[in-house]
Amino acid sequence: MSKIKPYLIALIIVIAGIVIGRLLSSGNSRQQEKVVPKKESQVPVTEITNGRVQRIIRMNGKVEAVKKIEIYAEVSGVFVDGAKPFREGRRFAKGEVLLRIDDSVYRNTVLAEKSALLNELTLLMPDLLIDFPDYAEPWKKYLDDFSILRPLHSLPPAQNDRLRNYVAARNIYGKFFSVRSMEETLAKYRILAPFDGVVTVSEANPGILVRNGQKIGEFAAATSYELELSAPVREAAFIREGDRITLLSDDFNGSIEAKIARVNDAIDPDTQTVGVYVLLDDPRLKDGMFLSASLSVPVDDASLIARELLDSENRVFALRDSVVILLPVEVVSVGGKTAVVRGIPDGTAIVAEPVEGLFNGMVVSESIVTMQEQSTTDSE
Repeated sequence: MSKIKPYLIALIIVIAGIVIGRLLSSGNSRQQEKVVPKKESQVPVTEITNGRVQRIIRMNGKVEAVKKIEIYAEVSGVFVDGAKPFREGRRFAKGEVLLRIDDSVYRNTVLAEKSALLNELTLLMPDLLIDFPDYAEPWKKYLDDFSILRPLHSLPPAQNDRLRNYVAARNIYGKFFSVRSMEETLAKYRILAPFDGVVTVSEANPGILVRNGQKIGEFAAATSYELELSAPVREAAFIREGDRITLLSDDFNGSIEAKIARVNDAIDPDTQTVGVYVLLDDPRLKDGMFLSASLSVPVDDASLIARELLDSENRVFALRDSVVILLPVEVVSVGGKTAVVRGIPDGTAIVAEPVEGLFNGMVVSESIVTMQEQSTTDSE
């Protein structure tokens, strides 16, 4: 009996383990059978009312001075500063000397040619008094007022062909226009500011030899600017000359209100965009500054929906008699998180937010449908 006792104890333990295991497994299965009822998802809808939608078009561009010139030397000589140094940031008023090129040698040549012309006129006068005494007075006055240090005045007009040929035979006209041409060249040794502005680039230092055709610098007006914006081709159809536009920049506080001056009809083949130009006059602007633009344009007979509601075939989910249908729409424009569409009849209830599990033909209970307000203003 003592030998059988250990085996009985082991058998009892095994049987007890089997019974306890079955009890535990039956308890877990009963817990698993307790399925929590799945709550139905809410279906938010909005009722479409077509009308004028404010479409926000966003663009970027760079500011450039409207009056901006590159300065090149048209004569050769040693570069000389004017009354003010020709340096970046230096401001000049209209008519001030921007820079000079030493003209001493050429100026003496011009004076020599003017002296030769004076000599020819002096020799002309005695013969003119004898042969054309009635027409000599204007030429005498011209000779009396002649100065080699002042620019030439126009010659007296010839009263008839005989007088004209008489003067031309003595090469007076040839000498006069030769000197006039030299005076024009002499004026190129001084470059004057064509408008009020500032030097933006200076590529010459005093004392260097400047050659004909060499770039000396750049000069730009400091108050008149033009902003060139790039608009996608689809958006360009809504942009009109005279539209008001709001401009912003991280480089100054506040905004700038302006009007669109013109819209380019041509498309840039590289970027597939259309140029939109805005004229500006603001002291906060600088040449080369980047600005962002926001333009609000109206789109008639349209509605605004979330971009994510459109499927790949430009359709949206709508409800008709508690049945989900796929409704095709005309997409006018897409930007940011919204889309402007047409083709949805007034009063149509469309799904306002993406809902998982919706499909064409699905029946939806009225208890899970919630109404939302329709938006009419585009926003990023």
